[in-house]
Amino acid sequence: MTTLTSPPRQQVVRIARHPEGAPRADDFRLDEDVVPRPSAGELRVRVDCLSIDPYLRALLGARYLTARPPVGAVVPGTGLCTVVESGDPGFAPGDLVVGDCGWRETAALPAAAVRRVDPGLAPPTTALGVLGIPGLTAWAGLRTIARPRAGDTVLVSTAAGAVGSLAGQLARRDGARPVGIAGGPDKCRLAVTEFGYAACVDYRAKDFEAQLRATCPDGIDVYFDNVGGRVLEAAIGLLRKHARVVLCGLIDQYNAAQRPPGPNLGPVIGTRATLTGLVVYDHLDRLPDFLAEVAPGVRDGSIRWREDVRRGLAAAPQAFVDLMRGANVGKLLVRVDGTPATGRSG
Repeated sequence: MTTLTSPPRQQVVRIARHPEGAPRADDFRLDEDVVPRPSAGELRVRVDCLSIDPYLRALLGARYLTARPPVGAVVPGTGLCTVVESGDPGFAPGDLVVGDCGWRETAALPAAAVRRVDPGLAPPTTALGVLGIPGLTAWAGLRTIARPRAGDTVLVSTAAGAVGSLAGQLARRDGARPVGIAGGPDKCRLAVTEFGYAACVDYRAKDFEAQLRATCPDGIDVYFDNVGGRVLEAAIGLLRKHARVVLCGLIDQYNAAQRPPGPNLGPVIGTRATLTGLVVYDHLDRLPDFLAEVAPGVRDGSIRWREDVRRGLAAAPQAFVDLMRGANVGKLLVRVDGTPATGRSG
């Protein structure tokens, strides 16, 4: 008599419905699925830590570079993973990798599509933040578009976030004067005391525009934009001649049902400024150059970074909701294995 055994199961988070407006935790649901078995050329990985990223809102709203996943699909996402079983000779069990695993406990990933993580370089979770795609985004925007010079005023929105916190530090290393924009006095204080901004302005203040003008009395040479909307318009009004604007993100628009009217671009013409869109995936081949410059500073503590860590896969939906309302500081992560959520900073 043959006994049939059910395949092992795992927890996953699925899309319950596509969000309308600001996302809610019940737009997602916790579910079960089978544990995958890898094919040749694939790795079976344990998902240790999920990266919670704002691009997901644009993806779920059908405003991203790739097609929107359907209702019922596992929520897409990137994670730090440990190889459990390898179908590729280049990887062995125990290796750490970053890959597009989705919101789940385990995954089967093509070996060719993952990035190996060197645990001796820095704490491994930094591969999702300051030494990962957010860090590369800041570095690519500064090095390939903004190119700040000594004495420049460099304005950066979301200055206490995963991208903005590094962008300001890189600008300061170039001899520029970094000025941040953040939401709330605590984040503004953090941008100055921990991330080295010369000043930081609260965009939630009623007199935000007046405060920004007073903080940048001679205008700005570079604006690294992560939000769009009112903040972008305020920055455009301060551009100096031949200013450079890095258009990186549009958090202000992600929850909107319709795209808002564009900012007044008249000052761009008058100042002969350039506005350049930044898509980080165009710069993946520069990852070794980025790591060579930034990783030593992360390791010796001269580059500061912060993580906001939540505990357990079931916490991922609320973490995403918090991200989209600005209720996090630094890189937002979810420890899938449920280890204590102490958070880290360096």
